[in-house]
Amino acid sequence: MIHPTAIVSPKAKLGVNVKVGPFAIIDDDVVIGDNCEISARTHIQHAELGSGNYIGEGTLIGCAPQDLKYKNEPTMVIIGDNNMIREYTTIHRSTHVGDATRIGNSCFIMSYDHIAHDCKIGNKVIMINSVAMSGHCTVDDCAVISGDVMIHQFVRIGGYVMLGGGSKITKDVPPFVMLDGNPAQLHGLNKLGLKRNGFSAERIKIIEDMFLILFRDKSMLFADAQKKVREALPQNDDVKYMLEFVANSKRGIER
Repeated sequence: MIHPTAIVSPKAKLGVNVKVGPFAIIDDDVVIGDNCEISARTHIQHAELGSGNYIGEGTLIGCAPQDLKYKNEPTMVIIGDNNMIREYTTIHRSTHVGDATRIGNSCFIMSYDHIAHDCKIGNKVIMINSVAMSGHCTVDDCAVISGDVMIHQFVRIGGYVMLGGGSKITKDVPPFVMLDGNPAQLHGLNKLGLKRNGFSAERIKIIEDMFLILFRDKSMLFADAQKKVREALPQNDDVKYMLEFVANSKRGIER
């Protein structure tokens, strides 16, 4: 299943039914799980891939980080299972040993996206074309990031969000919301995304009540709004997730 023009190190570990296309390069310290397809002109180094991944033509995985702190350490990219990573995406490895740039399971990462060093991408994340993600960013499960979005380093993007195309993200984006623009602004709750991910009407109602208290009631300080959410709403997993997210934000919250 390896094209005769591909260069595959004998030290690389490939699972069963792995396809490697023309002129692809797979370096020494690479592990590729079963049933992966590595397209033409892909270069993979310093990486571990799970099973069932598709890697599009010209993609670069495990390149050295674009970070002046990097001292040529043997760092890694770790990718889970069943991801679709399309053409000419670049995924850089982490800056320091002991950490890794990570992508979870069942993500759809479209052409020309850039995922910089030390980023952490959750499960079922969709990234449309030409997203530019700086180092040390975190994206929680089921987020949708539209095309040409620019994301500042160390930003965290919450789960189930929808980011509009061309947005500039410099602060943390709370879960469950829609956000768009430059400067970025909240445009409401991502109700359609929640419904598509199986949220019940009752569950969405609690999230909506929480959203209105935190982000639409301008009569309270943000700390007081968080206190009201703790006191007035059922403390289910969604509410706890939001409160934990805003309490632990280091860059501030997009409001």
